[in-house]
Amino acid sequence: MEENIEKSALEQLEDLLKAQWKKSGSASIIAARHSEFVIEPKVFIGNKLHPDILKMLTLNYLATAAVQDSGIGGNVEVTPDKLVIKNDAGKPMVAVRDKKIIQQYLSAQA
Repeated sequence: MEENIEKSALEQLEDLLKAQWKKSGSASIIAARHSEFVIEPKVFIGNKLHPDILKMLTLNYLATAAVQDSGIGGNVEVTPDKLVIKNDAGKPMVAVRDKKIIQQYLSAQA
């Protein structure tokens, strides 16, 4: 019976991602006459991460990525058209084609 009370690791991850979503300022608030609703995304859509949550995580990673992680041979490879985040083995994990994110990352590295 205790198993039903405790949250699974996946539910805990979803709660943490939703909290980060609110903290990042991405949450929308709808104010009604006697109520207020916070709109938050569904974290997983099927077996994939919600695109807005993935974008938030990518921006947070890039904001905290060390300078040595960028460039050739690092965890982040960037060109004017694409930014790729790789794992430690060099396998691509995330590819970003959003020009605004790429420009923001490049300007932060300059």
